[in-house]
Amino acid sequence: MSARQIKNVSYDFRGQVVLVTGGARGQGRSHALAFAEAGADIVIADIGAAIESVLYPLATTEELNATAAEIEALHVRCLPAVCDVRDARQVEALVDDALAHFGRIDVLINNAGIESISSLVDMGEQQWDDVVDTCLRGAFLCSKYVVPNMIERRRGKIVSTGSTSSYVGVPRNAHYVAAKHGIMGLTKSLALELAEYGINVNAVCPGGMDTPMTAGMLASRDAEWLTGLGELTGIWNLFAPEAMLQPEEISHAMLWLSSDAADFVTGTSIMVDAGFTIK
Repeated sequence: MSARQIKNVSYDFRGQVVLVTGGARGQGRSHALAFAEAGADIVIADIGAAIESVLYPLATTEELNATAAEIEALHVRCLPAVCDVRDARQVEALVDDALAHFGRIDVLINNAGIESISSLVDMGEQQWDDVVDTCLRGAFLCSKYVVPNMIERRRGKIVSTGSTSSYVGVPRNAHYVAAKHGIMGLTKSLALELAEYGINVNAVCPGGMDTPMTAGMLASRDAEWLTGLGELTGIWNLFAPEAMLQPEEISHAMLWLSSDAADFVTGTSIMVDAGFTIK
C-alpha cells in the first residue's frame, strides 16, 4: 500500500441502493465499501470464474462473499451476486434480483473490466471479444437493464470506469483502448438520451492503479513489456513517480459524481490520473 494519506470526505447515501460490477476486489471493492460507509445498501457483482484469454486470476466467489461480509459489517445490507456482465441473461437476472431484494437501484457503477496484452496480428478474436465484451458490452447491458427503474423514478446516476486509455492510444492494447474509448462514447450518448428523466451519466478515468489486476499482469509473461511501456510513455504519477494510484482515490470521484452535488454534471469524465494524460 502507498504511504500517501488518502483524505476522507463525507457523503450521505442513506436510503439509496448502489450496484457495483466487478465489486469483489480492487477498485470495485473500494467503491462498494465507500458507498456502504456513506450509508447505502449495496449490490456487488463479479464473475467468480476464470476467462481463458486473461493470464491473471480473476475474482473468486470467496472474494465476493468476503467483500459482502465487510460491507454488512458497516451495518448496511448487501446482496452479492455471481454475474458475467458479457451475458445478457445473467445481467437481466442480476438486476431483477436486485430490484426484488431492494425495490430500487439509485446508482449504477459500471466497473467490471479485464485486461490482456497482444499485438494486433497475434490477437485472437476471442481475446478481443473477452476484453471488449467485459469492459464495454457489460456497461451497455447493465445500463440497459437498470435504466427502466431509474426512468420510472425519474432519477438516477450511472458512472462507468474509463481509463487513461479512454483518451490515448497504447501499443499492444488495441482491444482495451477501443473498449475504453467506447465507454466515453456510451457515456456521452446515454447522457443525452437520459437527461429528460433526471439521470446523470458520467465516467471516471483512472491512471495506473495498485489493484489485483495490475499485480496479476506484472506477475505474468507480460511484465517485461509493461515495464517497457512505462519507459515509453513516461511516469504515470506526476506527484509521486514511484507510486501507483490507490483504489480509494478513485472512489472519491465515484462518490461525488453519484451525489446530489453533481446533479448538473453529465456526459463527461473525471480524470484521476495524477496528470498522466496532460503530458
